Amino acid sequence: MIYEALLVPNEFSPHARDIKRALLTYDKVVLIDPSDRELIPRNAFMLAMGMPPIMGIDMGPVRPQGHVPDYADDFSQVLEGAKDAVKAGLLEVRSTFQQEAKEQLTIGAIPTGGYPLNIPFVFWLYRSMANDQDFLNDAIQADHSDLIGFIPESDTLALDGRGDGGINDSQALPELERAYGDSDVQHSLTEIARGRLAAVVKYAGYCEAKDMVPLFPSKTYAAVIERLLNNAHSVFLEGDNDLFWVKRNRALQLCHEEFMVENQLDSLSFRDVLKLRTRAWGRQASAREGLFESVFNIATEVDNASNFENQVMERIVQYRVQSEDLVKERRKLGFEIKCDFGKGFLGSGITLSGLLAQIGSPTASIGLTLAAGGMWAFDRAKSYGPQLMDLKARESEMRRGAGFGLHEFYSRLK
Repeated sequence: MIYEALLVPNEFSPHARDIKRALLTYDKVVLIDPSDRELIPRNAFMLAMGMPPIMGIDMGPVRPQGHVPDYADDFSQVLEGAKDAVKAGLLEVRSTFQQEAKEQLTIGAIPTGGYPLNIPFVFWLYRSMANDQDFLNDAIQADHSDLIGFIPESDTLALDGRGDGGINDSQALPELERAYGDSDVQHSLTEIARGRLAAVVKYAGYCEAKDMVPLFPSKTYAAVIERLLNNAHSVFLEGDNDLFWVKRNRALQLCHEEFMVENQLDSLSFRDVLKLRTRAWGRQASAREGLFESVFNIATEVDNASNFENQVMERIVQYRVQSEDLVKERRKLGFEIKCDFGKGFLGSGITLSGLLAQIGSPTASIGLTLAAGGMWAFDRAKSYGPQLMDLKARESEMRRGAGFGLHEFYSRLK
């Protein structure tokens, strides 16, 4: 199969270029409905705090993600320009849950509109990350100067919401400590950073639940993902006496990137883009996913690192041959495929070079598993041995060849 992809939203409308690129890589592209900006359904707030699921009431938005004032108009214009992809069923607008459910008052059960994730765990995960100054800064530092220009003009960009205040014995979430401006600017950037951390938690889990690949816009999310993966490396290797995680981490040494001249892509209509989804494209996409699955299988089956490297290199050579027709077809776009071993996620540390290209590849389920470890890693005082043992025991239940995904954590951890 060729995976579907979800373009993770931020404060700005999706770009046509990003959608075109995704359509040239994945079977189908999903955008999130502009009305779906909250971490969880608002009528599930009491459930999120650990209360018995006996009453659901709209208590206001739970950690919403803001947006620039023209977001809805820009979103509509992008969809109009992409109508050929929509008509072909290759571009879809979706909500993570039925929006009408969030405003229902119920007694006896809480309808969450099909929200597929463990709500208390999602909420705890968000608050844990938003309590950490490193994650808060990672979420804002790349483009804070761009956002500051919008703050005085917009009441939709930096939003308050339920979930950030004190809860029982837990204190209210902290403001950014690093100085970015006066107190008003500081508070607004804190709200934006919180919304972005909530988006990472929500959409990473949603994609694993729906067997999709999340595409995180690099300027917004790259630093957060980088920290998660680096943290996870140390968590998964701690006490790994049987090399279970060591072997699986080998698969992340595979580096895969696809390039094209972006201004050439800008000049193509969506109809032109769809014409580039040829038989050669289908063969290459299937071969790419087969490569990642086979590398993961080799990693888990071969004990000797040298034998692993040799077998992986053989598969890379095969993959390059299988990709030649597509490279020739897209020569005018400057299309290139780079695939090598020993230059991937792990090793001496993760860098931003090529990171989002790798996250956007079919290795995403491996990467998001490491992200799950990273989410644990910032709480150094807590032991996660039982959860790791549970994940290890459930390996055979995973749906993808590389499928150690957040879905298992969201659905099973309490």
